[in-house]
Amino acid sequence: MKKEYCGVPMRLAHTGVTQFAPENSLEAFQKAAELGFEGVEMDINMSGDGEIIITHNDNLGYMTFERHRDRLRDMTAEEIKRFDIPYRDALKLKYPPYPWTEHDGGRRMINPPDYREERVTHLITFPEFDRWLATVEGPFTVEVEFKAPGMCPRMDEILAESPNVHRYIFFSGNRTVLEEMQAHYRENGKPEGLRLGANVRFLTEENMEFIRRSDLWEVGLNDGAFTKEDVDMLAGMGIKVFSNLGDYPEWWEKICEYGVTGFKTNYPDAYTEWWVSTH
Repeated sequence: MKKEYCGVPMRLAHTGVTQFAPENSLEAFQKAAELGFEGVEMDINMSGDGEIIITHNDNLGYMTFERHRDRLRDMTAEEIKRFDIPYRDALKLKYPPYPWTEHDGGRRMINPPDYREERVTHLITFPEFDRWLATVEGPFTVEVEFKAPGMCPRMDEILAESPNVHRYIFFSGNRTVLEEMQAHYRENGKPEGLRLGANVRFLTEENMEFIRRSDLWEVGLNDGAFTKEDVDMLAGMGIKVFSNLGDYPEWWEKICEYGVTGFKTNYPDAYTEWWVSTH
């Protein structure tokens, strides 16, 4: 009988399952749900007509391999969605190099000369993702990273019509955006069920000061940058810890030992295989 993953920490496929489809694509998110992962992490920016677009950068260069460098803020959402996002060279390796760092192994696989891949996908809006999410059965957590300021009012409109509010964690790694987010929900109220996070990366004195005065359900911390004592300390404040990547077995052992709540990983399959083989 095959051992089933225990669900702790939650495996959040970082920008979806990027061994299967380009990052932040609907296909990559769908694969995470299909494979039974506990959730996904995604990035959002904004179009020129005020719609939320699911993509990491504020321009098209990153996803089109510099074929197009148009800025999202200079286009409407419908214009943005027409651009082809290629699969070729966009997929991560199935297994991480060990030891793994964010810049060792890279975003894209190295393809043999005879590799052929003609498929393309397209960027989607957050409302489109929200409609798909409503079809996913069972628990499924979505960590939404705000990559630019000014998106909270539009998000309020989307959440007002959404059945998925309880599934979302809104966060950012940008302090200006985090301060804006905290101020917005303090002044306007927070939709029931919505959780807020902060990718602070390190527990510096400045970051601890921000954590103490903020409404936070979770904080994101880098691999090797925290201990079990830190996890316990934050738990005493009612705050959960998510590990930012750290895709190598030595760190996987520690996050299980530390009791972190979530693990944002580029290699959920590799992590799961490791867990099944060692537990």
